[in-house]
Amino acid sequence: MAENPLSWMDRHHFLLRRLHSLSGIVPIGVFLINHLLTNATAFLGPDRFDEHVRWLHGLPFLTAIEILFIFFPLLFHGAYGIKIALEGRINVSHYPYMDNWRYTLQRVTAWIMVVFILLHLAHFRFAHWFGGVDYKAARPFFFAFTQQGFEGLWLPKWAWMVAYAVGLAAAVYHFCNGLVTFCITWGITVGIQARKRMSVAAGLLGVVLLTWGALSLYALGTTKPPSERTPPAIVRVAQ
Repeated sequence: MAENPLSWMDRHHFLLRRLHSLSGIVPIGVFLINHLLTNATAFLGPDRFDEHVRWLHGLPFLTAIEILFIFFPLLFHGAYGIKIALEGRINVSHYPYMDNWRYTLQRVTAWIMVVFILLHLAHFRFAHWFGGVDYKAARPFFFAFTQQGFEGLWLPKWAWMVAYAVGLAAAVYHFCNGLVTFCITWGITVGIQARKRMSVAAGLLGVVLLTWGALSLYALGTTKPPSERTPPAIVRVAQ
């Protein structure tokens, strides 16, 4: 009996796994770091946050950059990641080793990230599709726009804060643990000691990223921008 021919994805399994691993670091990981750093400027006050976001929105060919280096890589990484997650088996209850726990948490945080990214995009970038404010109306009041996104659309403020805290933790763990496995997969860390050092470095990076994210959530949840900095269009919709 003739064997079933391999599918295109099976024939290119090695290449796709390498691209999936790479895309999680560049450009997605780079974007995550920049995104959390940008949001952390909220802790320095509305003016600094608005200034930084205004600079980002002023980049030439911004839409093309977002599509090519953010949305498309996210789509590929997420879709192929779902395939990997569906094929993998979680057996941490039978083999409760550290590496098995890390593997399990990597898969769990992957599912959390799929849900969170879709929610995050609907909450801000495409909020106008669901009765919210068009993000283009935020200019130049980005802090007020972001802050008001946590008030009144679908969920109460505390629920949004919890959701974003969970999403933050999942994103940071998934990226930092993925950074460790990336270095192993690509032969960058060879040997137990090199792997341990990389794990420590990734853990320290995770602490920094979590701190940035926590500072941004705290600032957005507690800082009240001057009323004159809030455009009428945002106020009307928020009410």
